Amino acid sequence: MLIYILWSVVFETLIPLYEKKAYDEFAYNLTGIPLLIFGTGLFSYGGFVFVRDTLRELALNEKVAINLEIIRNKISPREKIRAARSENTRFLLSAWKKGSFLMFIGIVFISAGGVTININNITK
Repeated sequence: MLIYILWSVVFETLIPLYEKKAYDEFAYNLTGIPLLIFGTGLFSYGGFVFVRDTLRELALNEKVAINLEIIRNKISPREKIRAARSENTRFLLSAWKKGSFLMFIGIVFISAGGVTININNITK
């Protein structure tokens, strides 16, 4: 799939800009497109890490399973249910940190690539 994207970038974007002698736009695209591709990959990997860590936390953490039983058991005292929900929320938030951070950094790279490619349009 990446080869098709690179083919399109080279033959439909970079070569026409070079032939038009638009060297500034050519340079901006040559810089911005790798940023976009890297950011997209980082965002995708961050999503994978997010889901993997969430499922790992739910499947392997025994305390989460115990807390889920407490939450589902309607006989438990309200304070105990509230504490179990709070603890599970903390477990999930800690599992989401790395994936969310990677997705955020991916968005930063995508934004930087978009701005770099369109810098001529922004400054006009």
